[in-house]
Amino acid sequence: MPKEKTRDKGKESFRFSPMDFLSKKCHIELDGNNTAMLEGSKGVLEYSTECIRVAVENFIISFQGRNLTLKCISPTALTIQGSIINVSFSD
Repeated sequence: MPKEKTRDKGKESFRFSPMDFLSKKCHIELDGNNTAMLEGSKGVLEYSTECIRVAVENFIISFQGRNLTLKCISPTALTIQGSIINVSFSD
């Protein structure tokens, strides 16, 4: 969706549609092996202290490790903390 420009007292600003965030591609950031931040989530498929599986655009991302927890979750993003041992991708 294109962003719409609006004018507010001579200043140019942008207005975003909620679909701009829902259609976002997957983005993963790892902070060592203790934290993973994922944007573009379509939902959590499996959640345990040893495995967290997340659906994204066209595939599934699996995080395996020990003491895994979801620290922050929103409709399109999440943060996983714990000892991450493996990250894998599947159809």
